[in-house]
Amino acid sequence: MLSDAGLRAKQVTSSSYDVTFVSDLREWSVNVRMTEAWLMLRTFVLALPTAPARRLALLETVAQINAGIALAKLSLTEDHSVCIELEYRTEHVGADTLKQLLGLVVRIGDEHYPKIFRIATGDATLDALETAFKKPAKEGDAA
Repeated sequence: MLSDAGLRAKQVTSSSYDVTFVSDLREWSVNVRMTEAWLMLRTFVLALPTAPARRLALLETVAQINAGIALAKLSLTEDHSVCIELEYRTEHVGADTLKQLLGLVVRIGDEHYPKIFRIATGDATLDALETAFKKPAKEGDAA
């Protein structure tokens, strides 16, 4: 189904594949697993911070983000990572739907990663890069 969607994937196990997407701020490696009943997508976002105040702030932010999105969710893993996960009934998935679901996971990551990164690290390094990508074109600039 991944090849039908025009995607290149690396096989991890017999039922698990990684699909990589390059976006403006980072690369996303989305793991795709399919059973008879479910399609499961998961991508790593970042490790939870060890500092209690940062961890609490990040958990609050994750809860707020999850309240605003419907299909995919940010989740915490047993190895203290933040991931984006999506589960979808296999009976409703074709090549086009799979491509759209993968795009949704990547878009959620792209939209929320800068804020999550800043909270987790206390670092403003992404501010300049994020601002550059959101800056409107000046008059006379080629589009």
